[in-house]
This record gives sequence, structure tokens and C-alpha cells, in this order.
Amino acid sequence: MKRIFLLTLVICFGLTLAYAQTGSKERIKVHSKALEGNLSGDPADRDVTVYLPPSYQSNPERHYPVLYMLHGFTDSDSQWFGWEDHWINLQTVIEQSLAAGLSKEMIVVMPNAFNRFKGSMYASSATIGDWETFITQELIRHIDSNYRTLPNKASRGLAGHSMGGYGTLRLGMKYPDVYAAIYALSPCCMEGGAATNPEMISKLEAFTPEQLQGASFFEIAALATSAAFAPNPQNPPFYLDLPAKDGSPRQEVINKIIANRTLTTIDQYIPNIKRLKAIGMDAGTQDRGISEATKKLHEVLDSYQIAHLYESYEGDHLNRIAERIETKALPFFSEHLAFQESPISEIIENGGMGKYPAVMSSESSLPTHTIFKPQDLDPFGGENKLPVIAWGNGACFDSPWEHVNFLNEIASHGFLVVAIGTMPKQTDVRSKSQKLLDAIDWAIAQNADPNSPYYQKIDTKHIAVSGMSCGGLQTIEVAGDPRITTVGVFNSGVLGNPGAGMPGMPQVSKEHLQKIKVPTLYLLGGESDIAYGNGMDDFRRINHVPVFVGNLDVGHGGTYGQPHGGEFARVALNWYKWQLKGDEEAGKLFTGNPPALAKSAGWVVEKKNMD
Repeated sequence: MKRIFLLTLVICFGLTLAYAQTGSKERIKVHSKALEGNLSGDPADRDVTVYLPPSYQSNPERHYPVLYMLHGFTDSDSQWFGWEDHWINLQTVIEQSLAAGLSKEMIVVMPNAFNRFKGSMYASSATIGDWETFITQELIRHIDSNYRTLPNKASRGLAGHSMGGYGTLRLGMKYPDVYAAIYALSPCCMEGGAATNPEMISKLEAFTPEQLQGASFFEIAALATSAAFAPNPQNPPFYLDLPAKDGSPRQEVINKIIANRTLTTIDQYIPNIKRLKAIGMDAGTQDRGISEATKKLHEVLDSYQIAHLYESYEGDHLNRIAERIETKALPFFSEHLAFQESPISEIIENGGMGKYPAVMSSESSLPTHTIFKPQDLDPFGGENKLPVIAWGNGACFDSPWEHVNFLNEIASHGFLVVAIGTMPKQTDVRSKSQKLLDAIDWAIAQNADPNSPYYQKIDTKHIAVSGMSCGGLQTIEVAGDPRITTVGVFNSGVLGNPGAGMPGMPQVSKEHLQKIKVPTLYLLGGESDIAYGNGMDDFRRINHVPVFVGNLDVGHGGTYGQPHGGEFARVALNWYKWQLKGDEEAGKLFTGNPPALAKSAGWVVEKKNMD
């Protein structure tokens, strides 16, 4: 009897574990403008399967990394995700990996790339449409807008099998700012020329659209390859050029196909590849041609000293792919993608010197930002609400680590500071200006949410957008938003040649200055500040709004890291008190002739339209 009880307990426990690891899937339609008007007539509304991990429904505060999976030639998302019988069921594979403790929960997305030619190659041409833009931009925007993702490169991976492995390498090489990690399983099409068999080409030259469905694998593969890499809008009904004609090879077409082989192009993309955080690839030893090409790719990356994972295993093109995804690819992304951190809560410099001791924290409702706020929110509401300051970081880093003393000090005087990025320190991801507007959107939503601790405690009529260096350019880029009350541009200024800045820098021009509609504060580090010339030029050009510039000879780094943010915090705080809280006493630092700041040691000031 005891043995039966124990056996029953084990079985029930096992069933509980299995149930706990069950997620859900849904098949949606995503419209693609990039695929509109393709000459093949394939629909621009694409099927996409989205797998949501087990805790997605039960933990509504949690956000997840996303793995974009690309299926192989002649396959579809429907087949891979078990909507119909196939040699693989990706949902089962994912959940086996989770149950075994090999991987972490993530959203997995697979678009349907099955088209007229049974595969898009994840390329772009007039014949098949712009699949690169669809995959790397439109699909990601849709998923990030409709699911609880961690919407940044650090939390985004790309993987695929066969044609999908080729697509993974192609898109990973070309778009390193979109994905942090890539993994190619048995990637096809990496080397070689084009199919020029006279008998097959002769047959294809006479093909009609009605014959496509009955084409052999090699026949349809030849058509798909030409549709992707040798389109011809003047050559109906398939709008492509074959690599041979009338029995003779066409070298100009063959060259187009070769130019799209991974091993042909990889040397031109080495700088991009080095920007990926992690690269993985594998192939079975019985996968003839693909195994050898994958090894060559491994050797190329080795020659450039690019760290990567490469494995060659006993297997063919299909028989161990499910196992490889379960035990290799999913653990790979679990290691290399960024997952939602446990909420942080840290007291900086004893909470600051203000009336309301502050705390640096994260919010599950805005996992892409760091919040600096008073520790006790009870004093706020009614006539005493928290004005909002959206903050952009130096170098456009996706982390405010350089400015915590400064931002914490501001918050301790009764402000809600929403800084781009997460803590602790990280420097491998650049942020976008949109995150400043995301901060504003979040604050407004929290103020209106009866279930939020910020409910009716935020002053949504008084909002500042500010930033340092590259973050100052982000500020200028969004400064025209009508919700903004005041602007702060610190150790920054618009470049005379916007393209001359570092990669990822907002491409703002001097014309953007005219979009500023509110009082503006510039704080610069004197002539030794690399941004001094650009900042002072901005000041001279801004003649349509009140503008104040203060220079303190501290260089480009400002005083943010000094205790309580140093002089820059003192000056910025008074500006915020004046502009966002109506504190006229604080405003005296900037008004009058001369303004009070001009009497402070080391400060050199100018102002326009202020009195």
C-alpha cells in the first residue's frame, strides 16, 4: 500500500511539473507594408505563430525576451508549431527544455515565410517583397507593441534551421543593432554557384504558374533562389531570371546568386558581426555540403578571432534538430539574452538632501527604465504632486549609471525622475529617443490607474525632458512633444554635421532647435567640454523661446558623479523648481541682471528672452 501511495505521489508530482511547464500559442496576422506589391502576388498579411511561456498569463507584471525563429524551405510556422502534423513540434521542444531546466522562459515568434516559391530566403527583391524589413522591423514592432516583451536588442535573439539558418546569418550580419545573439542550425545556401542543369532549366523555362505546385524540390528551389536574388520585373509570369538560358549558363545571373552566399559576403560584414553579443552554429556530419560549409564559416570567424559556438554532431539535416534546439539553442539564448531583472530598490547617498528622501528603483510596469522617486509617496496628491523629469543618458547608454547621484538628488526634492535604461551599469546597448516619450506615457498612465501607487500623485501638466551629451540630443529630438513643459540640454549640442557623431547618435540637425517650444536650459562644462562649441551655437540660434546657458569649467563629464550631483544638480534643481513647481525664489538663479548664478564661483552665464 505504501509503495502504491508513493508511486501515485510521484506520478501526480510529475503531472504537476508537466502542467506547470505548459505555455500557449496563438496564430496571428501581421500586415507588412514592406511586402505590399511584391510581383509574386503573395499576401502582405502574414501568418505568425507566437508562443507565450507558462508564466505569461499568470504573471502579468513580467516581461520577456523574444526569440525569433525562422523555418526552413518548403516548411511553415503552421508545421513547426504543431498546427498540423510535421517532423517537429516546436512548442513541445520548448516545453521539454523548460521542464528539464535547460532553458528560461521566453516568447518565441515564427513568421510564415512560405510563399509562391515555397520559401522567401528571408531576402528582399521586387519579386518576393522586402522580407528583411518585415522580419527586422515590422514584425518586431508588432510583437513589442502587442506582447509583454523586453523591447531592446539585449533581449532579442534570432535562430533558424536550413533556409532559416541562412536567414539568421544574413539578417544577423546585416542588422547587428536589432539582435543580441544568433544561432544557425544546419544553415543552407552558404556557398556554391547556381543550378544550371540544362534539362532542368529547359523545363523551368517552359513552366507555367499552374505547374509550381507539382515542381520537384530542386526545381522549386531554383525558382525560389532566382526570385530572391535575380528578380526581373520585365519577365513574367515569375518575374525572375534563371541562371541559364537556352542551355547556356548566364554568368551575370549566376554572379547575383553567388553574391548572396554567406561565405561570399561574410568578409564585408565582419565589423557588424563583432557587434553581436553571441553567435552559435551547428550541423550534422551527414548533412552533406551544409556540414562542410558550416565548418568553413566557423574557420572564417576563428580567423577574425570572433568568439562563437560551433559544434559538429552525428546526424543529418533533420533527425536531431528538435534535440539540438532543446539542448543547445534554447540554453544558448537563455545564457546570452537579457531577462527581466528582479526589481531593484537602492538608497543612494542616504536618499539625498531634499525634504523627501529618495530611492532608486525599477518598476515592473516599465522594465526598460529606472525610477528615482521619494521613498514615501503619501505626502503627494492634491496640491502637492510630483512633476515628471524624463532623462536621457550620456553616450545614449541604456543605463543611467553615470548620473545616479544627480538624479537621486533631484528626486529627493519632490520630483519623479524616469531615466532611460536599467541598473546595474551596462554599456553595450544604445537607447533610442523614443524611450523619453515612453517615460512620459508611463507616468501619465500611472497617474490615471487606480491600482497604481502613483494614482493622482503625478503632475502630468508639468513635465521636463532632459539629458546629458548624447542624451541631450535625444532630448532635442523629442522636444516638440506638446506635453513637455521645459527642456534641459546638458553637456550637449547639435552637431554641425549630424552624421559625424558616434554610431547610434540621434541624427538631429540645427533645424530641430526650432521645434523647441518651451523654456530651455543649457548647462555646459566650459571650453574644455567637447560639446561646448555645439552647445553655444545652439544657444545663439535659439531666439524664439526663453533660453539660459550656464558654463562651469569642469569639462564634458559635468559634476553628476560628485556628491549629490555637485553644482550641476544644484542649478538644474533650481530650474526644475522654477519651471515645474512655480518656485519664484528658485527662479532668481536665472532671472535679473545679472542673474544670481552669475555670482556663483566659476559660473559664466548668458540668457535670452528671460525677462
